[in-house]
Amino acid sequence: MISMEDLWIYLGIAVVCIAIGCAGGYYGFSLHFKKRFLAVADECRDVDSIEPLIDELERQS
Repeated sequence: MISMEDLWIYLGIAVVCIAIGCAGGYYGFSLHFKKRFLAVADECRDVDSIEPLIDELERQS
């Protein structure tokens, strides 16, 4: 039979795993979109227009 102490331990482990997953996901998405934004900014600078930004927004939506 599971005691109340074991239940709290399992609940704590679950909360820690969820927090690690959320932090990792946030970090991964932040890196990805930061890289994409810098690439689009370089394209805009090269062609001296905001058209690459509009194209990227269309691709993302």
